[in-house]
Amino acid sequence: MRITSLRIRPVARVLAIGYGVLSPFIVIFAFLTKVEYVRIPLGVVAPLFSLNLNFDIQRPTHFFSGVLLMLLAVPCYVATGWITGAAAVLVFNFVARRTGGIQASVLVKEPTTEPASSQLA
Repeated sequence: MRITSLRIRPVARVLAIGYGVLSPFIVIFAFLTKVEYVRIPLGVVAPLFSLNLNFDIQRPTHFFSGVLLMLLAVPCYVATGWITGAAAVLVFNFVARRTGGIQASVLVKEPTTEPASSQLA
């Protein structure tokens, strides 16, 4: 079996959920450390390639400002995760179609049927 394409929405959704779950930890880390600015991206973020708009926001000094920063950071990270996932799938689909796909193997475990007498015991 060869994988020649992926659907965009499921992959983008998984990355968006992952980015959204991890984004509060970035704000908490910034609150607990002495960094001057917190950088919140919006766009495509990938290794060796980045096409995004960065929001450099001053480190939260109070609990309330940390909550407001988190309310801004979570949607931005979710959008960044979705856009990055969609871009990754588009690149994968383009390359996979040009190269004929990626070889994949599937392991299938056949259900074993037991006699009715052993199920009663």
